[in-house]
Amino acid sequence: MINRLRILLAIIFSVLLIFALRLMYLQIVMAAELSVMSEENIRTEEYIQPLRGRILASDGTVLADNRLAWDLMYRGGEFEHWNKLKFLLKLTELPREPDRSDRVERQQGSVVAYNIPDELVPAIEELVAGQPNLYLRDRIERTYPTNLAAQTVGYTAEAQGRFAGYSLNDLVGIMGLEASYQQELFGSPGRKDVQVDNRGVVINSRTIRPAKPGKSLVLTIDPRTQRLAEDALAGALPYVNGERAKRNLPEETTVRGAMIVMDPRTGDILAMASYPGFDQNIFTHRPGNPEAIDVLLTDKTNLPMTNRAVEAYPPASTFKLITSSTLLEDHYISPDTHYSCSASLNFGGIRWDNWSYPASRGNYSVIDAIADSCNTFYWRAVLDTPDGRLAGWSPFIDDLFTRAKIFGYGNTVGVGLNEEKPGRIPTESWANSVYEYGWLPGFSLNSVIGQGDVLATPMQVAQLVATIAMDGKRAQPRLVKQIGDEVLEPQFTQIEGQYWSVLKLGMRHMVTDYGTNLILGPASRFPIEISGKTGTAENAKGLGYDHVGFAAFAPSENPEIVLYVFIENGDRSTAVAVPTARDFLKAYFDVEY
Repeated sequence: MINRLRILLAIIFSVLLIFALRLMYLQIVMAAELSVMSEENIRTEEYIQPLRGRILASDGTVLADNRLAWDLMYRGGEFEHWNKLKFLLKLTELPREPDRSDRVERQQGSVVAYNIPDELVPAIEELVAGQPNLYLRDRIERTYPTNLAAQTVGYTAEAQGRFAGYSLNDLVGIMGLEASYQQELFGSPGRKDVQVDNRGVVINSRTIRPAKPGKSLVLTIDPRTQRLAEDALAGALPYVNGERAKRNLPEETTVRGAMIVMDPRTGDILAMASYPGFDQNIFTHRPGNPEAIDVLLTDKTNLPMTNRAVEAYPPASTFKLITSSTLLEDHYISPDTHYSCSASLNFGGIRWDNWSYPASRGNYSVIDAIADSCNTFYWRAVLDTPDGRLAGWSPFIDDLFTRAKIFGYGNTVGVGLNEEKPGRIPTESWANSVYEYGWLPGFSLNSVIGQGDVLATPMQVAQLVATIAMDGKRAQPRLVKQIGDEVLEPQFTQIEGQYWSVLKLGMRHMVTDYGTNLILGPASRFPIEISGKTGTAENAKGLGYDHVGFAAFAPSENPEIVLYVFIENGDRSTAVAVPTARDFLKAYFDVEY
């Protein structure tokens, strides 16, 4: 019996000795390491999100802003005060356990409630205090108060692990100026040292490196002009459907087009409108609306996310301004040279019809040809150039496309949008790679009237007309005039030429002497003198679906603005694009007639 008791006491003594030795080890040997571990448990280094720069219109109107948003987050596990939280936030379901396979939820937990009203934040904060599994997350939400110039301003999205170098909640520009000026708008993140107690409540915070706010952008966009442009595009629908009715074609439900308004004296883009547009807040407000986003992203007919102002289309007869300039400046013709504006021209076994077919229009100078947009004048003039009737890259075509590039075609204008297309000006090597027999005279006949292989953006057309309006003094088009405190000065380039007055006179005669006269000219009693050029581009949809455009500057003397209206599938420029321009100009100049 005594032996058993001794054995039991020995065992008890051994266990106590082990515990004592372990305690001594932890207190003496591991003290420093455990102290560090304890500090690490209650001290964390946290990321400080920088405040994104705002985007302002030229008059200070806010186009893109920030708001501080609060979300109730759940890390999983037990929590308290659910009935009170449920009542205050009008919740109907218990919090969802975080999805551990999702990177965001693994780090931040699942969302119980987005965008808690500011007046409720103190009460919610009190209820979740001391609860390690519930907390309030603050984040910056991008807002777009006006929705003006949606495709141009663009929108942001939270990084959410999709963009290298950004924290989960950082805002990253997805399109428009938000994307192309991401670096300037974003700023620099900071870091802070946070100390919490054993319940997860913050008891101390120290900024290690403050976040640096992003720089705000001040745009050249004028809110009034932008709104008028968007309204004019929306108001073009009756004009489009009026043409549909004449051809017994189905009506359209919306206009698809663009309008650019620019000050030719400075290059300031006063309006860049693309229609239809969209509500940028759909992409940034939480909780999100996946159905609404899906509708926008999958609309392949109206393409509301596309900025048509910088998409490339056949420039149609607006390109005749470049053709006229090349013929004159490279001395292929003079202002007094005349060609027949016949109903058609036979070449290469093909009948090439003027828009007026079967009617002929008379014997035209280049001024008349611009004014009446005569195809056969340009075809005859080009065929009369050296080697103009032969296969191959003729001297005139080389001169034409060289001058087109001088005017800014074939390259992006550089207005600060990643979406901007360069358009297309063919080269001899390109033609040889695309066409089995290289460049043929028929390609030249198409190109000189802005069809065929030539593509240009509405922005390029507007820049061309601005250059002509200012006698070759080209102001670099721009959307941004100030970045932070840095004011950007206008930039100018002089385009060489002797015949600007001829081009301008042709554009003025289009409004005073031909079809546009009835809408914007003296016959209509429009009180502002306008100079312009129409364009109608054939496309694959066929008769009744031509793209239409109208480029103009006003007033004709001492121009204040350049305007380009473009309507997809508008059918006839004088019936759709010109009336749309008139509606805008009437409102812009605030005139009655």
